[in-house]
Amino acid sequence: MESSEVYTRLTSLFRNVFDNDEIVASPELTANDVEGWDSLRHVRLMLSVERAFGIKFSAYEVNRLRNVGQLAKLIQDKLGAQA
Repeated sequence: MESSEVYTRLTSLFRNVFDNDEIVASPELTANDVEGWDSLRHVRLMLSVERAFGIKFSAYEVNRLRNVGQLAKLIQDKLGAQA
């Protein structure tokens, strides 16, 4: 899957989880940049991403993520491993 498609799908998921149509998923986006990004919404976001892309994350993988760019790369790596 192309990275542009991953970011497009992530943008839709972010907008849904955070109820904010102005969010745009970009590589440098972090939790500090998004109002209302708390631990509960983080879990909801990760579950939404898993469902949308048909993948699963370990707690270790989620805890290592520092920005959306790392999340997108992890998604692409997991999708590539499934192929």
